[in-house]
Amino acid sequence: MKTDDLIAALAADTHPGPTVGQRLSRALPGAMILAAVAFALFWGVRPDIAAAMTSPAALKPLVPLALSGLAGALALTLSRPEARGGGPAIALWVLAALLAAAFGAALAGGGLSGLVGALANPSLVTCLTSIPALALPLLAAALWGLSAGAPRRPALAGALGGLAAGSLAAALYALFCDQDAALFVLPAYATAILIVALAGSLLGARTLAW
Repeated sequence: MKTDDLIAALAADTHPGPTVGQRLSRALPGAMILAAVAFALFWGVRPDIAAAMTSPAALKPLVPLALSGLAGALALTLSRPEARGGGPAIALWVLAALLAAAFGAALAGGGLSGLVGALANPSLVTCLTSIPALALPLLAAALWGLSAGAPRRPALAGALGGLAAGSLAAALYALFCDQDAALFVLPAYATAILIVALAGSLLGARTLAW
């Protein structure tokens, strides 16, 4: 092949691939449907869902949804090598501080015995296994989407993808969970979500490196 022909062929093969946003828009709807179908088949909504949604228990799905949105926005931002955290990072830290303060207030009110009593029931194991299970397709979609980018810190990007996936799964699981005490919900849900974030970090360190 002549040099000019080779250059022309290489130039013709420079079409940009799909962006992170484009990949996520393709993968996330299917992953969400899969998680929703699994939830309907194996969990289902709690019998008193209507009453729960008119009580403080309504915060159980709403807070994880907000956390998922912020973590997802930050992961999308950091998928570009030149990007910094900015507003999403600040908002995420503020929400984390508010949740820590809420847990501190609940612990001050109920004491260590209240925390032990709240967590000493079979619902804890159900929570810690159900949220990661529901998050699996969401985490896979997040990592596949983020792999189209070039994050400077792939483990962090993967962790944020896992945080978003775990939080979204927690919001879905909250429709099933009948444990509404803050001393149960805050530590149990946080632990389950962090399990998914850790998995995202470990997988992201390998799959998002460039």
